[in-house]
Amino acid sequence: MTQPIKLLMLTHNYPRFKGDFAGVFLSLLARKLHHFNIEPIILAPHAPGLKEYEEMDGVKVYRFRYAEDENEVIAYQGNMHKIVLGSVSGIFQFKQFLNAFEKKALQVIAKENIEVIAGHWLVPAGIVMKSLAKKTAIPMILSSHGTDIRLMRKYFAVLYRYLKNFCLTLKSWTVVSSFLQNGILEMDDRLQNILEVLPMPHDESIFYKDESIKRDENLIVAVTRFTDQKRVDKLVQAFALASEKNNQIKLQIYGIGQLQDEIESLIEKLGMKENISIYAPLPQDELREIYNKASIVILNSFEEGFGLALSESMLCGAAVIGTDSGGITDIIQDEKTGRLVPLDNPEKLAEAILKLSGDKLLRNNIAQNGYEFATATYQSKLLANRYADIVKEALK
Repeated sequence: MTQPIKLLMLTHNYPRFKGDFAGVFLSLLARKLHHFNIEPIILAPHAPGLKEYEEMDGVKVYRFRYAEDENEVIAYQGNMHKIVLGSVSGIFQFKQFLNAFEKKALQVIAKENIEVIAGHWLVPAGIVMKSLAKKTAIPMILSSHGTDIRLMRKYFAVLYRYLKNFCLTLKSWTVVSSFLQNGILEMDDRLQNILEVLPMPHDESIFYKDESIKRDENLIVAVTRFTDQKRVDKLVQAFALASEKNNQIKLQIYGIGQLQDEIESLIEKLGMKENISIYAPLPQDELREIYNKASIVILNSFEEGFGLALSESMLCGAAVIGTDSGGITDIIQDEKTGRLVPLDNPEKLAEAILKLSGDKLLRNNIAQNGYEFATATYQSKLLANRYADIVKEALK
């Protein structure tokens, strides 16, 4: 067998410790690539308490420092764009971050004899790759997972003008949904030949039907974040409407975010404190248990890049409901693999909840269809194999 290809994966989001959910799908991809004669090497930001180098599950992980521990706040918080746009000091912090990212990347490239560079998220990895492209002839590929494209279209249209010539030199640009592909082509249709829809692989060793867990026919689950994009307020309103006709159902929400206090106030205002519970995010193995207990899983989100909570819960045998928005439409075929409802329409969402919760046969049929679709579509081996092929093609 030939020596494995040395692949440097640049990301601002990667698990910091065992059980961390930050960028966990990249960790799975990295582990799977070993099976296809590729050695992935990760470069991600440092954070307080982390090592600057370690091996996690057999994968080399380098972390770059960009400030003193107490000031390393740009990554892993989910608010990078707000820090950058919030003040002049935020822009300065971001520049320090990018400079440190690039400097460490060059060091790792030399030390590890890197053959291909793979960036994850156009911002910030794409910015760093543009600078690296001036200093190395290493072929580059890029992957977008949703947030980067959505925010660029909203805030950073000028940024693409800065990056477009570099983007046209990429060997490949993968996106996790056709929604993201279309969004990029709206900005620049010259990218058609390098764009490919390729979801991240799912971990079947974690997300599967667990026959030892009894499903609760009245349990509805949402795994989300308390942000404007996720529209948790509309979900709460819809659940309150559904509860008026079916007082047996209950909703469990797993997530964190800056709007949590507002959501808790809304729950109290609607008199739903006994019916709706909020919990902190869970490690993946515990999340599998929740998906296996739930009869319905809902993602009521605006322009979601993909919708991982839906596909993971489908693998666990739950019926799903999602908004007719963004990448969710790649996952749900309405009335076949799940239910699609209009965005920001609590009444229609309540109708879908009542229909599925009140019709066990329909719910089971949709759950089975969803399970078969997810099992066939999101296999880790299949998707990692295609990603490996893209890496190998970049070298040709």
